[in-house]
Amino acid sequence: MQMPAAPTETKVSIEGLQKFFRTGHTKVIALDNVNLAIPDGQFVCIVGPSGCGKTTLLRILAGLETPSDGRITVVQGDKNKPVNSMIFQEQSVFPWMTVKDNIAYGLSMRGLDSKGKDEKVDYYVKKVGLSKFAKAYPHQLSGGMKQRVSVARAFANDPEILLMDEPFAALDEQNKILLQEELLRIWEETRKTVIFITHSIDEAIVLGDRVIVMTAHPGTIKADVKVEFARPRGVYELRAQPEFGKLAYEIWGLLRDEVLKAKREEGAE
Repeated sequence: MQMPAAPTETKVSIEGLQKFFRTGHTKVIALDNVNLAIPDGQFVCIVGPSGCGKTTLLRILAGLETPSDGRITVVQGDKNKPVNSMIFQEQSVFPWMTVKDNIAYGLSMRGLDSKGKDEKVDYYVKKVGLSKFAKAYPHQLSGGMKQRVSVARAFANDPEILLMDEPFAALDEQNKILLQEELLRIWEETRKTVIFITHSIDEAIVLGDRVIVMTAHPGTIKADVKVEFARPRGVYELRAQPEFGKLAYEIWGLLRDEVLKAKREEGAE
């Protein structure tokens, strides 16, 4: 196996990012002085305790929230592509659409011609193993299948950046492993820039080139850990390596105090 070539061009630059909310007369700081540079084509995983602002950061990158201070710069290489697509933790498929129509949604909004759209949709339907369910509706699918639809829709839309907010958190372990492996296979072909939020250290190491550890509220970056395992990766093959356990232990050592701090703050409220 070969190590991936190191990306060079910065795709996403976050400088001095702050986000606060007001509840009555109280100012609540969610993110404070977040600085991060993400090269083009890198898979970045972010871990942190509950309430540290991980999802808020992703929503700002998606344009769903505005920063209170600081600057975010995204280099758009192809003006014909959307800047980003986001996959949520909750299943976000449209219940009135078939699998194919759900996957085609972003392409339809962009006005892609029927032939090009059908080819791309068929490719990703097959890629996520849903060929037999192409004409099925979401109520006929399992939770894992619905998340496959979400993954296929995001990749089919061909964004510059893929934003993923704990997309596999609600799945059982078997389906989670299958979807992690499918995500890795698709990503290996596209090498899109990915920013992936997770509570799982194991998942972050399996998927990522880097693991960003965030502090307890207010969230900022505590550590930036390189994941130097070769690609392509198999989930259980990687977990069987002693070095995997060592890296997981190192990251937990960075994260543990932040989790305990967050729990103390919750108890004090």
